[in-house]
Amino acid sequence: MRRFTRTLLGGTVAGLLAIGFVAPGAGAATASASCTKATNIEAIVDDSISMEFTDADRLRVQAMNLLIDTLSPGTQLGAVEFGSAGYENNPPAADTVFPPQPVGTGASAMRAALDEKIHADNGATDYNGAFAQSDADNPGADARIFLTDGGHDVDTYNEAHLVHNVRTYVIGFGGIAAGEDQERLKKIASDGGGRYFPIEDAAQLQAVMNTIEAALTCQTPPRQFTDLLGKGQSKTHSVAIGAKTKSIQITLTWTSALDKFKISGLKLTDKGHLLAIAGRRGKVRKPGKLKVSRKVSSTFTVLQVSHLHKGQLSFKVRAAKVGSGEPKVSLTTQVSQSARK
Repeated sequence: MRRFTRTLLGGTVAGLLAIGFVAPGAGAATASASCTKATNIEAIVDDSISMEFTDADRLRVQAMNLLIDTLSPGTQLGAVEFGSAGYENNPPAADTVFPPQPVGTGASAMRAALDEKIHADNGATDYNGAFAQSDADNPGADARIFLTDGGHDVDTYNEAHLVHNVRTYVIGFGGIAAGEDQERLKKIASDGGGRYFPIEDAAQLQAVMNTIEAALTCQTPPRQFTDLLGKGQSKTHSVAIGAKTKSIQITLTWTSALDKFKISGLKLTDKGHLLAIAGRRGKVRKPGKLKVSRKVSSTFTVLQVSHLHKGQLSFKVRAAKVGSGEPKVSLTTQVSQSARK
């Protein structure tokens, strides 16, 4: 079994830097012109027994659900879970959660499979088995997401990620301290041209997954806001919209399903002039109408906003319900921009 020591990141600032935080005063970022959008993604999800402690709320499931809800319908997505061979109901070191299939037609089945399979019931942590199952299930994957709370601890790691070496985004949290385990995860990410995300705990999983999704789909690195809100409290934020931006994605994530947050008041302005707002019905001339679609889950909300122009977009987030027992709860809001509609 792996160590249950805390990761040696230095607090909140390190956590924000790890998930691609953009300072509130920074201008709108731009996606790399050389970015290639992933079309076939394989997720490799640690479901070893230590997840009972490091991810008691199963936020890795919610992070995967967020990925499902934000990828385009034609994107292929598959997933495997891994632990170690011969433990409880999982004789192999890894097995299929759901086979690769288009998100548009497979989303419901994907979510059901995640809910059924991911329960911290798979023993220790065998990276070799994880990558072998991933390769068997999805040999054509052009990108991977590898999520774990511990270092490889079953025999010797044999560089299994190099058998099918593609862009791999690695999330490491929980008991992964600096040293051999973390260096291995860095290498898995760098060998395929991906990125390693060392985070403090499971509360950051959804925001990290959203950052990875932005990279996979060639959006800008998300601009991030973190608010501590009591029931009924709200905060207004604004972001600069670039001249080439065709659409933006606004993602709200929080930890407990007992809490609930709302977003409203989307407004686009330029030098004090109102250009467009959300929520207007029928034919309108001035100001224009922002096109908004949303997807809502128990711990996240995603808005896709289009009909944009260069300017400043503002919106308000509000704690509609705080039922998790704390007087104030944390909400993470991320905004990424795309040159695609």
